[in-house]
Amino acid sequence: MKKWLSVLLVLSFMIAIAACSGNNNPGNEPAQTEEGNAAEFVDGKYTTPVTLSTVWGLNYTSIFKEGETIEDNVHTRVIKERLGIEIKYNWVVTDTNDAYKTKLRLMISSGEEMPDIVSFRGDLETVNMLIDSGQFMPVGDLVDKYANDTYKAGLELDPTIWLPISRGEDKMALPILDYAYNGDKVMWIREDWLAKLNLKAPTTLAEMETVMEAFVKNDPDDDGKANTLGLATGFKNGFSNWMTDIGFVFGAHGTMPNQWNLTADGTLEHGSINPAAKAALSKLKEWLDKGYISQDSALLDETTGAELFTKGEAGITFGPNWLPAWPFPDLLNNVPTAKYKAYPIPSGPDSKIGSAGGNPPTNGYVFINKNAKNPEAIVHYYNWFFDNTANPQPGSEFEKGFAEGYDYATLPDGSITADIAKYPDLFPGLKDQTAPPLYYTLTYEGARIPTLYAETHVKLAGGAEPVTPYEKQEFNTRLKENTDAMKVVMDQNSIRMKNYYMGPLTETMQSKNELLNKLLNETFNKIIYGQQPVDSFDTMVENWKKSGGEQITKEVNDWYNSVK
Repeated sequence: MKKWLSVLLVLSFMIAIAACSGNNNPGNEPAQTEEGNAAEFVDGKYTTPVTLSTVWGLNYTSIFKEGETIEDNVHTRVIKERLGIEIKYNWVVTDTNDAYKTKLRLMISSGEEMPDIVSFRGDLETVNMLIDSGQFMPVGDLVDKYANDTYKAGLELDPTIWLPISRGEDKMALPILDYAYNGDKVMWIREDWLAKLNLKAPTTLAEMETVMEAFVKNDPDDDGKANTLGLATGFKNGFSNWMTDIGFVFGAHGTMPNQWNLTADGTLEHGSINPAAKAALSKLKEWLDKGYISQDSALLDETTGAELFTKGEAGITFGPNWLPAWPFPDLLNNVPTAKYKAYPIPSGPDSKIGSAGGNPPTNGYVFINKNAKNPEAIVHYYNWFFDNTANPQPGSEFEKGFAEGYDYATLPDGSITADIAKYPDLFPGLKDQTAPPLYYTLTYEGARIPTLYAETHVKLAGGAEPVTPYEKQEFNTRLKENTDAMKVVMDQNSIRMKNYYMGPLTETMQSKNELLNKLLNETFNKIIYGQQPVDSFDTMVENWKKSGGEQITKEVNDWYNSVK
């Protein structure tokens, strides 16, 4: 009898402990610390700190207060304090000339052990290399078990979010959600140049050519020199880019390069080989010959191409709604009297209008090492930003921003500002630029609820008063030109040309993509620069098809038919 009572007591004790350790929050299972001790995630924090190792590339958003670095800053300290997660950076590079991507690829090719997590936004080839390295785990179960409702709701907005990183039934990385339509472009114009030359903003390519002619010939910067351009361009990386975009020229003729477009017969076609691309290249050659665009355009990427606008040399550029936050402040530093404004994408012959966009609201992925001691830690991390900063509640700690004196400051009347030029004393340890800590989080911008940004800015552009903390943050820390630009994007939403191939690299892409992309880019550049006749486009298309393009087209359509 005593023996059975002892057994029952032990069982009762074990059940009681199990019951006490559980709650309704996602994930309270024991995790392993660096020393191998079990640590539970209880009430939003690990009971014993765990370490999450990673690697990083510093870019233009990496602005730190004096004395802080990517390894030690307000973000890393808050995450350690609130979540019990210590972030360890195995290496950090300044991400110029794709240094971060290059180093990742070298790690993969050499078989070097990857850190616990790798964040990456960029080309699909590198995404596939990371997946195919065999070092990273499927994440579907982690999302099901640990992701909070806000993250799950964002993922459910568009099922195609998972397609580029799926291998059979396995989902091989965490999608980093972005604001919907945030990458869609508008036409930015120097409003002061239009006013000086008594011009109206163009609505067609023909009208745009009239404006560019005036910008080149009529000295809009009033310095007495023939040193201005019509359009800031940089197509070193391709012909449909995230900034200094010229994809609109192709869209105005009925195609979009560097992506797979849906044709009238329901099949997918590579936009760079569509006959409409030939007409667009002929137009770009004409613009180069007339001096509307820079002779160095083929040597400039998106960032260096944008400098033609921010240095006051060019009067038009095409890019996202948020350019007033970066890099347009450089324009005002260089030309304090400059004024700019966003306008709709102009139409082309036959009133066609097109600009790349409309794809799933993602901008990058987080890969989790299959040997990570705490694979769930990055999901808890991402949840925390969705809960606290993505859409903060009134009266909450982060209702004004992430950290006072970093991304915002409070004025005497209680309102907030990010105007460091006007209030430098409110941003100690910084010079010229604020230091938003969300921009160096492991998910690049903390967390973003896809629908929130566009809805907010359309509302504010219509004259409504900001009510929620998020609306007040956007109203007080972004320029009106930014808000008005988002309204332009949404008013012209129907012109967006979606990339319909969202799958992984096909078998032939893996061996032929580099060759085919080189063929396309070299031919496009030679036509624009007059080194080959425009008709060489037709020969290029035939060579593209024979060199693997035709087989890739078949593989792409086989995939499309399997998922549509």
